[in-house]
Amino acid sequence: MKPPDHPITEEQLRSFFKVMHFDSLNRPLIHEKLELQRKRLPEWYPQSIWDEIEESIENMDWAAVSLPVDKKYLSEDDAKFLTRFIATPQGQRLALTLVAKEAQAQSAGTPPEKAYEQAVADLARNENAEVERILSGMTPKELSEIDSQRAHWEQMQPALRQMREEVGQALVAQQKLLARTIAEKHRSELVEAKRSYEASHPPAHSSSTPQ
Repeated sequence: MKPPDHPITEEQLRSFFKVMHFDSLNRPLIHEKLELQRKRLPEWYPQSIWDEIEESIENMDWAAVSLPVDKKYLSEDDAKFLTRFIATPQGQRLALTLVAKEAQAQSAGTPPEKAYEQAVADLARNENAEVERILSGMTPKELSEIDSQRAHWEQMQPALRQMREEVGQALVAQQKLLARTIAEKHRSELVEAKRSYEASHPPAHSSSTPQ
C-alpha cells in the first residue's frame, strides 16, 4: 500500500487517542500485566528498580511510538473522519465497547495484535443489537457521511490489520527497551542484590554420599 501523501499528524493522533480514551482504558491493563511479571521476578530483584521500570512503561508515550507506523497507513482526512465519528455520542459508545472487549481479550492472554480482531468478532457476534441501536440514533447526515466512507474503509481493512499488528510490535519493543535501559542503569545494584541473596541463601546440599 502506498503511504498517503498527507499522513496523519501527531496532533491528530493524540486527539484520536483522547477521544478513544486510550490511555485511561489501557493503563489498568498494562498495570495488570506488569504485576503478573513482577510475581515471576527472582526473590532478590530489588523492588525499587522494578517500580521504576513499571512507572516508565505505564507512562510511555503511546502516540509517539505509534505515529511512525500510523503515518504509513492513515491520511489526515482518515484521521479527521475517525476522530469526528468517535467523538459523537454514538461513536463513544461503540469505541468504549470495542476497547473494553479488546482489553478483556488481552487480559485473557490473547496477544495484543490479535486482541483487536477478537474484540471486533465478539462485538459482531454478541452485540449486533447494540450496534443497531447506536446506528439508529444517528442523524441522517451522520449516516450519510458514514455510508459515503464505507467503500474506502472496506478497502482499508487489510492495511488496518497490518497497521495494528505493527503498532503492537512497536509498543512491545519499546516496553522491552525501557526495561533493558533501566536494568542496565542499575546493573551494579542488580549484581550486588543477587550476590547478597545467594550468600544468605546457600543451595541445599544432598545428604547422599557422592559416588
